[in-house]
Amino acid sequence: MIFVYIALICYLPILIELHYYRKSPLEKYNALKNRIYGKEVFDYIIYWTSPYSGSIYPMVNTFNSEECKCSIIESRCLQNPYNCIHALALTNLGELTSGILMLEKLKSAKQKGILTKITSEYYRKGRGKITAICNIKNFNDGVIKTDLFDQYNNKVCTVSCTWVVK
Repeated sequence: MIFVYIALICYLPILIELHYYRKSPLEKYNALKNRIYGKEVFDYIIYWTSPYSGSIYPMVNTFNSEECKCSIIESRCLQNPYNCIHALALTNLGELTSGILMLEKLKSAKQKGILTKITSEYYRKGRGKITAICNIKNFNDGVIKTDLFDQYNNKVCTVSCTWVVK
């Protein structure tokens, strides 16, 4: 953990430049991903810019203009009384994953959008490491879907986010 804080201090000039020039999430991710603790620094950027989404401690595994994969690991603060990850933590992960991808799409297309509706469909209990996968090809009629899988590749949940894009 201390190494991440040291990396944050070392990368502070880069972070200031990325913020000053209003770079897209993908540009920020690409600037940091190959550096030592760069992905962890990007995760902390998410934690600071979106404290609610940061409350589930998400990790961005892969991110490009077509697809985004984020994950969370089951911990005590994410559990419900039934010894699995809380349903809203899963929805939060799905919304975050699709949101990062949509922000990139909107920024590159010079459009604006707002999230108006989130629906979740649960299939089984979420335990262990949960990975959310969102592909921009799933975006049609203003709805983008994110599938969440557990560590055994079982589908746990599907989160559908409805966006109004102008």
